[in-house]
Order: sequence, then C-alpha cells, then structure tokens
Amino acid sequence: MKIFSCATMTVLAAAFSLSLSGCKPTPRTANKLQNDEQQNRSFVDHAASTEADTAEQLAEVKQTSAIQGEGLLYVDSVRQGFDLLRPWEKEKTNRVHAMGVYLGNGRVLTVDDMAKDATYIELSLPDETRRVPAKAIKRDEAMGLALLGVQYEKDADIFDKVKAQEPGVPLSLGSEATLYTLINRIIPVQVPMVVESVDDSGLLPQLSMRVRGGTLPQDTGKGLPVLRDGRVAGLVMGRDTEDQTVRVLNAEFLRRFLMESEKEVAVPVLGIRFSLLDDPAFRRYLRLPANAGGLYVSEVLPLGAAEAAGLKQGDVVVSIGGIPIDNLGRCKHPSYGVVDADTLLRSLKPNGETLKLGISREGERSEVVVELNRDAVEKGPIPEEKGGVAPRYILWGGLLFQPYTSTYSEALRSRGNGLPITFLRLKDQVKELIKEKRRDVVALTLIIPTPATLGYENLGFCIVERVNGKPVQSFSQFADLLDEPTADGIVELSINRAPYTIYIDRGTAEASNDALRRRAIPQLRRLDEGSRK
Repeated sequence: MKIFSCATMTVLAAAFSLSLSGCKPTPRTANKLQNDEQQNRSFVDHAASTEADTAEQLAEVKQTSAIQGEGLLYVDSVRQGFDLLRPWEKEKTNRVHAMGVYLGNGRVLTVDDMAKDATYIELSLPDETRRVPAKAIKRDEAMGLALLGVQYEKDADIFDKVKAQEPGVPLSLGSEATLYTLINRIIPVQVPMVVESVDDSGLLPQLSMRVRGGTLPQDTGKGLPVLRDGRVAGLVMGRDTEDQTVRVLNAEFLRRFLMESEKEVAVPVLGIRFSLLDDPAFRRYLRLPANAGGLYVSEVLPLGAAEAAGLKQGDVVVSIGGIPIDNLGRCKHPSYGVVDADTLLRSLKPNGETLKLGISREGERSEVVVELNRDAVEKGPIPEEKGGVAPRYILWGGLLFQPYTSTYSEALRSRGNGLPITFLRLKDQVKELIKEKRRDVVALTLIIPTPATLGYENLGFCIVERVNGKPVQSFSQFADLLDEPTADGIVELSINRAPYTIYIDRGTAEASNDALRRRAIPQLRRLDEGSRK
C-alpha cells in the first residue's frame, strides 16, 4: 500500500475539486472551486497520466457525499485569561483554532485549549456554510479535553447533517489506525497511521503515531479523531512537524472523560513524593534484594489519598495494580510498554476508584488499597485553582493581598523570576499550616507606591501571619480582620520576613483607595469568584 505525499495530496485535491463541481456549492465554495480548477489544470492532467500509482493512491482517499458527514467540525475560540500577578486585569486576547468530533446529543469533543479562559467559542461546518456560537459543557484541564455544545438551542440544527461518532477500543504499541482530516477544509481523507511509541512525560501517557510510509497532511491539527473500525480510538493533542508524528490521547481516557457529562473527571493525585532505588547501597539499607525494584516513599502529603490508605515515609512501593516497578521507577504496561511509574499512578484508574499498591515496609511485603482522589491538592492550604475564573484579591492602600496557590506560583515562575525564598519554604510547612487550621495562605504579593505604603515599597512576596495580633486562617476571614476598627486607627500586620511587623494608618489607606479607584483600578476587592479545582 502506498502512502501519498503532500505533493501528491495537492494533485488529489485538484482532482477532487473537479469531481465536486457537480455538487450544489455555496457561493463562497463555488468561487474557491472555480479558482482551484483554473490554477491546477496542469496538475490534473498530470494526475490523469499516472495510471497505476494514481489508482492506488485514490483508493486510500475515502470521499464522502457530504463533507461534514464523518463528524468533523471546526472550533474557533477567543481566549482572555486573568493576569494572576495583576488580578484586576485580564491578559491580551488571543485566537485559537482546532478541530472537534461530533459525538451525538449535541456534544462536540475537542481539546481543552478551546475552552480554557474562553470568552467566545464558535462551531462551524467544514464547508463554512454554517457558524454558530458555542459553550463549554465540561472541561478537564489535567486531561486536556473539553466537551462543547451550542450556546443557543435554536442553533442545534447545525448537527443535523453531521454523523455522530462513538469512542472505540483503545490503541496500543504497534496498533494501526486512521487519521481522519480534511485537505483545504474541503477534501476528506483518511491517512493510515501506526502507534510508534508512547510519551509519558505529561500527566497522562500519549501515543506517538506516524504515517505509514509518508508524511502528515499540512492541515493536521489538534482535535482530529483517529479512527479504528469506524470508531474514535484517539484524539490528536498535538503534532511534531520535524518528526512527522502526532500525539494522541487514547480512547480509554476519552471514555473516562465522557463517563458523566456534568462531572469533572480529573487526574488523581495520591499525595506521595518518591525517590529512585538505583543506588545498590540504598537498596541494601532498605533490606531489599540486589535486583529489587520500586520507589522509595520520601514524603506522604497530609490529607491525601496515600495518607488515608496508611502509606508512610520509608515505605517502598514495589507494584502498581499488580504491575512491578523496576529500580529506575518504570513499569511495563500491557498497552503502552515501559512507562514511568508516576504516569501509571495517575493514569491506571480514574478518581473515585481504588488502586492496589504492593509495598515493602522494613523488609515485609504487603498490599494497600488506595481510594483515588485529589484531596492532597484540593483540601490543603496551598490548593490549585480552576482556570478561567476570576482570582481572589484585596488591594488595600496600595498593598496587594492574594491567596497563595500552586496556580499563582506557576504564574510567577512563568514570568522567569522564580519563587522568592519566603514562598519556597511553604512546601515544607504544609503540615504545620494544617495544624494551624489554615484554609488559605494569605500572601502580600505587591506594593503600589501610595502615601499609605511609604517605606514599604520593596517589601512584597511574603506571608501575612496575623492582623492586629489575630491569626489569619482563610482569605475571607483575613478580609474581615482587615476591616475591623482599631482604637488608634492603626492596622498591624505580622509577616514572615523582616521587618516582620508593618503598620498602616487606616485613614491614609482609605484615602489611597479612593485615589486608586479614580485613576486606575475601579475594583479593589474580589473575594468569592475564585474557585478551587
């Protein structure tokens, strides 16, 4: 079987343009087909003269009578996220594009990039005869998937001529499947692919697929389905143009995401930190055989699934769901081959299910059953926050206070500044924070020069411990403490860096607030729009 190259695809596109001329096109499509016919007549003549090769290549291209009949839709999105370092502002808008596959019942499966921070989403038929506003029904940032529907019920007829697809059987190493795509938004083609390897560097394993004997079509992008036996076996999450491969999320994760249409099915977090056992002396110290594998539990995070299951620091996890771990922290998965054990912990079972771990404790083997959840990151004092929601903050007298979250810390790192030492220490203080019953860690992140902040302009990036001698336990409680009147009108803030105590005159702070509202920042507080994952 021969695989057609990009150049050959251009020939085929011209030939198909001619074959479609008998259809009833829209004015826009008609103009495009006429131009293609005039510009590519020489290529058509060349294609007609190529007998055996052309016939075999044409057999690889499966054209449908209705272009949108195989379930493909275009997804366009306008995104504008919040600036977590200046939370009263939004970032610049950007437009993103991807494909989506129709699953029936008004649902379109696509990548989460199209829903995250989206201010407007649009679905369109491939031939552009219909475009309608859309909305996110469900999204999961960790899995990288989103489920879309029409914004207005009157537009649901966009799906009338679109064939619904169904999730199929998961792929494995060596599996053959078909990438379904469109050439120039008009010509539907099915490109034979094979699973070549597995990328386990992310939260979930992704299949690396290559065209069998050819090159990827130029228009191959995110959100395209990979079909096997007429069903969706995977969804394209990205492509590597240099290697001519695509990264595909397997059908097992698509099914997991779709299990309950209104429920977020996030990637579980056990709440364990590991160390490798590649040092023979370390293995002997742990009373493990010379050829023993596994992962050493260096820390069990509080409130997490591992702690609830009884795992302890010093345990060695030797198997995951019955799959042994080698001394380099790898497992041999029946479908994915050799993958990182961390990846297997996140991907083998979904939230809400149980996972058996084989452990070695002081030389004795046993099993523990872990009920999978995300409590280690959702219930702790340093949580994740959902993307697309307005972050909480208080700007008071020029001092910016925010809940310290892992989402905020990632935003700070992404600016290339790294984390201040006062924030770096927090990851080692989680147990203490929980004992102190802290729901949130309140950070003083920025100082705007105002009359109220004279002398404190360079102070930011520290943690507020107390207000007027009262301990801070949550962000909403901190707001109440900040508003409590004092006899002398002075607010005393205790922080975790020198000078450790700062004093703000309430009257001066209120006057500075008035100036900030008039000149630059109309909203000085947001207490309830932020949401944890």
